Amino acid sequence: MRWVVIILAVVVGLVVLAVLIGMMRPKEHVAQTRARYAAPPERLWATITDAARWPEWNPEVKSVELLPDEGGRRRMNVVGSWGTAPTEVMVWEPPTRFATYMNAGGFRGSWSYELAATAEGGTSLMVTERGEVDNPVFRAMMIFMDKHATMMAFHQALAQRMQDSTVPEKIDMAR
Repeated sequence: MRWVVIILAVVVGLVVLAVLIGMMRPKEHVAQTRARYAAPPERLWATITDAARWPEWNPEVKSVELLPDEGGRRRMNVVGSWGTAPTEVMVWEPPTRFATYMNAGGFRGSWSYELAATAEGGTSLMVTERGEVDNPVFRAMMIFMDKHATMMAFHQALAQRMQDSTVPEKIDMAR
């Protein structure tokens, strides 16, 4: 019985510690990546903005349910390993800027995509995530996670879709 009490006390102590650490961490985070693709901006734009086809090439996305537009904005439910995330297109400036906002409950945030033509006829694509995590335990766990990982996987999947050998880079940002 004594060991059960000790184990329970240790578990409760670890949870309290995680909550305290998480409460000291900011709710908001920003992460940014960039990659250069051989494809021209119009071709890359057509691929990244065709939400219905995201599950074909992006392993993070299991399915996309397109919803009726609201207030002139495209809407969809994006399903991934995180669950279902209602998503709205906030910026639509073909073929240079595209931004989405998702609300997956404990995580809310946007992904913005900025495309620029390169001198070689290809495209430089910068992806920026601005997120907010409410749960202090999840914020504490983020200490052990790479905030760029999902975007790096996105670039790698996009490169494969475009039959490109680009190597994405993390952009170090203060915050």
